[in-house]
Amino acid sequence: MSIDSSTKHLAHDLNNIFTRILNGIDLLKRKVGGSSELFPILNNIEAGTYLASEIIGDNFGDKSITKSQRRINLNSIISDVVRSFSFQQKGRIEFKLSLDPNLKLVSGSYSDYYRIVVNLITNAVESIEKSGTVSLSTVNVENKTNIEFIISDNGSGIDAETIPLIFNENFSTKNKKNVSGIGLSIVKQIVEEKSGLISVSSEAGKGTEFKIILNAAPLLDLHSAGNGKTILVAEDEEILRELLSDLLQSYNYNVLTSSSGIEVLDLLKIRMPDLLIIDRNMPEMDGIECLKEISVRSYNIPVILATGSQTEEGMINSIKIDRVINKPYNFEELLSLVHELIG
Repeated sequence: MSIDSSTKHLAHDLNNIFTRILNGIDLLKRKVGGSSELFPILNNIEAGTYLASEIIGDNFGDKSITKSQRRINLNSIISDVVRSFSFQQKGRIEFKLSLDPNLKLVSGSYSDYYRIVVNLITNAVESIEKSGTVSLSTVNVENKTNIEFIISDNGSGIDAETIPLIFNENFSTKNKKNVSGIGLSIVKQIVEEKSGLISVSSEAGKGTEFKIILNAAPLLDLHSAGNGKTILVAEDEEILRELLSDLLQSYNYNVLTSSSGIEVLDLLKIRMPDLLIIDRNMPEMDGIECLKEISVRSYNIPVILATGSQTEEGMINSIKIDRVINKPYNFEELLSLVHELIG
């Protein structure tokens, strides 16, 4: 499907809105604290926003832009999916959750982990003929570099001869013509793409258990963040600009702001910040044109380019850009890049 320029602009505008939502969620999380009863609600809003943004990207976005490797709370996705299935299966399936409240984050796209959880729960629910129980648990593995996700059911189970076949794309244990068995093959494919492991244990008539081991995202050492360093944020969306300023200041960074490339150049004549975060699309002079002018003037400053629309690779390679972050992003993603570049 070809994407015209108006559709690309629409995708860009939606990604700006999603980014505002995600940064607003980050700010609220910091204000209410992890023990607040609002935290799960905020996590679910965050998950839904990411899923919406990835649907927009898959259907209307720039295919040359790779999905961001986001830092994701798997518990949030599990809780969200279970809530949906609980409503559908009310009175038939009991869902039992044992989720580690201190579970390490994982890295990747929301849609990938969402598909893992949905397909495994679907498989478990469909294995139960009348009524039964589906149990889901998460825990940090002892070495703290992996997490473990287990889903089990007390359904019909799988006999020993069938287990080696269940991840084949066109195989199904269900006696339903409209079920291809593709769900488990997708789960295995996604897990292995993430260098994870998936195993299954089952016995006919006694239920099934799937165990997935995933790599945890590296911890961010942000205790030394800020130290009074100055960041110039160039973003034409006023709300997003103010959110980023508040969040960065909360980590002890000094923040300058501008709404266009021309304002950036004027500010750089007066003061040289430690880092420039600049939006790709801005009025008067966009981010790329501004960075070209910065290069001509030989200003030596680390740059993070934020983009929610098409950015040609050749255009980026012709100027100095240290990192590119794709919208929508959450603040932790941006902060990890900032910390990487200037501490």
